[in-house]
Amino acid sequence: MKRYIQHEDLKISHFTARQWEHPVHNHNHFEIIFIHRGKGEHCLSGSHYPYSGPCLFLLAPSDTHHFGIAEETEFTFLKFTNVYLDIPQLLMDDHRRHAPLLEGSPEAQKAGRLVRLITEEWQQTSGAPDETVFFLIQALLSLIRRNIQTALPHDVHPLHAEKISAIINYLHSHIHSPEHTKLEHLAKQFGYSRHYLGIFFKEQTGMPIRDYVNRYRLQLIEQRLRYSSHSIKEISNEMGFTDQSHFNKFFKTHKGMSPSGFRDDQANTHASSDGNKN
Repeated sequence: MKRYIQHEDLKISHFTARQWEHPVHNHNHFEIIFIHRGKGEHCLSGSHYPYSGPCLFLLAPSDTHHFGIAEETEFTFLKFTNVYLDIPQLLMDDHRRHAPLLEGSPEAQKAGRLVRLITEEWQQTSGAPDETVFFLIQALLSLIRRNIQTALPHDVHPLHAEKISAIINYLHSHIHSPEHTKLEHLAKQFGYSRHYLGIFFKEQTGMPIRDYVNRYRLQLIEQRLRYSSHSIKEISNEMGFTDQSHFNKFFKTHKGMSPSGFRDDQANTHASSDGNKN
């Protein structure tokens, strides 16, 4: 799989396309993708999400994606490292984080105006990040936060934000490998004692590392069950479970139903919704 490496702390691109020219890829940076207009499908981390502009997507470095464009689409990409902006709290949300955000809402119109201002300022400064661009992006992030629930408290101390961001990024990148998300491994990876890391993470995020890992893994599983055609066995293997019975037990413990029952329930809900529209 191709990996795009960005050395700049911030890069913004605005373009219109009738066909997506990039292969499936991931990045070393975060992305806010705003779709001003157009229709198609966004394949994000193995799941497919129909989009209709205006709407917005949030991507973490570990996310893989590409677009299938059905109708000419106008994009703006805001790509940045956590050196420039720190947004791990936006990536800790429930299933809505991968799905299109703000789609077709008045808030999407506001976001679109902000994105155009950001792009205009970026072009006027010849691609050099400045204070105006920074605070315009902060305004956009504030609008996004207002529209999705976040698990990370808003009062995270600035001195700890970089550490938490690095740990969360590592967890996201290694979520498919249970051995790499255990507290003992993380403590060694980041040079902390096991006891200190456990306390520090809970103080800054409001939950133990194990609870965060379970929540994030569960979100990814729900996404696969909702939107992908992968079999339950394939999803179990992808998420690093040793066997399907362990996978089923994990899911039922947290959701109160089996993975197959959840998938059937989602399919029935979707069919009922489509019937009501007709």
